[in-house]
Amino acid sequence: MSDSDISPQLHSAMSIPEYKQIIQDADNYLNDNFTHVAIDELVKMRSQFFDSLLLHLWQHTDLDNSISLNAIGGYGRQTLHPHSDIDLCLIFDKPLSNHDAAQIGHFFTQLWDIGLELGHSVRGLDEISAACAEDITIATSLLEIRHLAGPSAHAEQVLDTLYEDKIWSGEGFFRAKVDEQTQRHMKARGSAFSLEPNLKNSPGGMRDIQTLIWVARKYFAAADMAALRRFGFFTADEYAELLESQHFIWRTRWALHTAAQRAENRLLIALQSDVARLMGFGDNSNLAIEKMMRQLYRAMRRISELNQMLLQYFDHEILSQPEKPCQILNEHFEIKGRLIYARHDDVFVDRNQLIALFCHIAEHASEIDAIAPQTLRLIRQVRRRLLGDLQDFQQCRKGFVALFKHPEGMGLALSLMHKHGILASYLPQWREIVGQMQFDLYHAYPVDEHTHKLLKNLYALNSKSDDETLTLPSAIFSALENKETLLFAALFHDLAKGRGGDHSELGAVDALQFAKFHDLKPSQAKVIAWLVENHLLLSLSSQRLDIYDPSEVKNLAKTIGTKARLDALYCLTVADIKATNDDLWTNWKATLLRDLYMSIRHALRNGLENVLEQRAIVREHKNEALELLGNSNDTTAQDAIKQLWKRLPLSFFSSAKPQEIAHYSQALIEHGTQDELILIDESYTKGSSDLFVYMKDKPGLFVTLFNTLASLQISVQQANISKTKDGYVVESLKILDYDHQPISTASRRGRIKQKLRQVLFENKCIPKQRKNNQIGSFICEPKVEFLHSRKKDRTLISVTALDNPKFMSHFCQGFRQFDLNIHSARITTVGEQVDNVFLVSDRDGQPLDDESKQALKSFFVDTIKEQHPIA
Repeated sequence: MSDSDISPQLHSAMSIPEYKQIIQDADNYLNDNFTHVAIDELVKMRSQFFDSLLLHLWQHTDLDNSISLNAIGGYGRQTLHPHSDIDLCLIFDKPLSNHDAAQIGHFFTQLWDIGLELGHSVRGLDEISAACAEDITIATSLLEIRHLAGPSAHAEQVLDTLYEDKIWSGEGFFRAKVDEQTQRHMKARGSAFSLEPNLKNSPGGMRDIQTLIWVARKYFAAADMAALRRFGFFTADEYAELLESQHFIWRTRWALHTAAQRAENRLLIALQSDVARLMGFGDNSNLAIEKMMRQLYRAMRRISELNQMLLQYFDHEILSQPEKPCQILNEHFEIKGRLIYARHDDVFVDRNQLIALFCHIAEHASEIDAIAPQTLRLIRQVRRRLLGDLQDFQQCRKGFVALFKHPEGMGLALSLMHKHGILASYLPQWREIVGQMQFDLYHAYPVDEHTHKLLKNLYALNSKSDDETLTLPSAIFSALENKETLLFAALFHDLAKGRGGDHSELGAVDALQFAKFHDLKPSQAKVIAWLVENHLLLSLSSQRLDIYDPSEVKNLAKTIGTKARLDALYCLTVADIKATNDDLWTNWKATLLRDLYMSIRHALRNGLENVLEQRAIVREHKNEALELLGNSNDTTAQDAIKQLWKRLPLSFFSSAKPQEIAHYSQALIEHGTQDELILIDESYTKGSSDLFVYMKDKPGLFVTLFNTLASLQISVQQANISKTKDGYVVESLKILDYDHQPISTASRRGRIKQKLRQVLFENKCIPKQRKNNQIGSFICEPKVEFLHSRKKDRTLISVTALDNPKFMSHFCQGFRQFDLNIHSARITTVGEQVDNVFLVSDRDGQPLDDESKQALKSFFVDTIKEQHPIA
């Protein structure tokens, strides 16, 4: 072989070593030209080289001229990489003689002997239809058949058969290839963007382009992507973008095969440095890998996006479908056939509509699967022209915040924003971490994909899971008041990676700037920044510290400061670990974090909670409630509110949301603060109903209230009970009906309020409770603890028990029997257990002495053991 010619110099008496040397010379020549010859030329040159070699060997076989030699698959497409299989199909149109069968065996043996990696089949022409009908993989490979030797009519007849609809209709073939792609993507766990992507099978890989080619060939008889451009499916820019992306992946795969010296499709971390060097990214290992991987991820994102767009166009063209109903959302967008469409081509001239589109997707999450191809094309066009950041537009900022507040905002809407580059167009920090590698033993994804998965993991905590390790995190996350605070912290937790310095500290600064720019509350901004700066605290502590050492737990509790921060940090930590590596979240890790969370929570309850932080929240809640009341110009109304609030305890303002404070305050002013009031809100969007009771305090009120609710088959999910300075009780409860659903009908709400009035206000007897046959034996006893109380004349009792209405009746019985005054109560259902914290005093208004504490504790434990023996 000459230095400038890849054609093999062949003769009839060549030995096996000589054949191997010719192949090695060809590989060396191609590899020497890898950096300055177009990759499409290289793969074609390699295919042509093997065409010559195979024809030479074929000519020296003594085969009947009714047998043809054909290239199929990637070899049929003339796209051979260094270690790609050479896929061959021998076709005969009459029964093979023993001599021909032996010659075919000899031919293949020669190919194996000279070191070729083969994919081969031998088929009768009359057998092909049945084989293709039985296996679409066979049909697909033969769709790319290319004649090499023997009767050319064989390949032509195979193509004619496949182009007809007798074996595979255009519609059936399309559906099968789309299903095949979906299954392939699922095996890749829905992401191309692991740190070791599969260049062939991951979303955005070579198979996604081939799927388009296969469908185009079957339905449109298109030889290649250029034909689809002529048909109008591609614009010139899109076609150029697809070719550029395909060529980059081809070059990466060529370098990967060369570095691995085998047919490897996963870009393994161990090979990335060599691959980057071969591709000309330099010898600085990490920097070279970083540059290469960023370009690779960009190419795969482009291919994935164009694949989705083209398949949706094919869907409309190939599948005969009835006219789909249209749901008009506004003057800009509509929904048809589970796709969201722009209603006019100029929709994104108003940049605000880019974010509005994803807000619509969140709002109609159950009705939308994807963005229509026409609209996706408009997004791609405007995305190229974005000169500034989308967050510079005020309406975009409002929409972005609204998206993070929406219950479905982190679902499909977030994934599409990430997939189609809108997050990168919105946040400059996000652009910096797209494809950002993480050179450690733990992370399996680049920073942007890891962060996307983290947000999706938090979103998944809203749903029930069969995974028992997520029971507690799910319960805590569901109870969080301002979930967007945690979600924004998750967004920023790693955005400062790659800049140098501590990414947690730098990210906290970015988060504060973001919060200020987006008009978030000061307390919210403070928590977001704190979470970003401390997002590794629980994870590292569980690995490095003795989490069962009280002094270590105490130090952590002081650092965290409040239960609200602990709850958010715990959820963030769980979601972060799960997003780091699919194999990192284990039962052991879950148990370790759960134990640490419980220990810190106990320490916070025992007097370490930050009082100043709580007072700041109270001030903020009051200011927001005043704004919601909207009576800034009415001094009389303002004075009435201020007088009311002076009477109410701080705990009411810290535990209630601003909307609830405003609502209940307005109701009390209108109803009269000296009168008794019961409210059950009609709205139950948060998964429970709100019950509010305001009345003059009297002995046993707490016990009476809970026993009455139990008699009505109402379960209490959360309760905050406190007293005013002039002897009234304020009770705010989250309740569920007998079917574990919110109180949904006005008549049911009316019956509950009527019964509560009769018992609480008119001193009527409590109805007898129905026996609950679903309650079985308890497998554990309640945990009773006496915590530090800041009030010297009070005792703080914590009782943790399984979530079961029977427990509350025992608590009530104990308080009544020991003649205790309940000054406040906080009840929270967390997963399978209920946490109850009561502030009590004895009949003389004094704290419980040690003897009384022990007697009360024994009563709770013994009573429950007696009525519900432990198995």
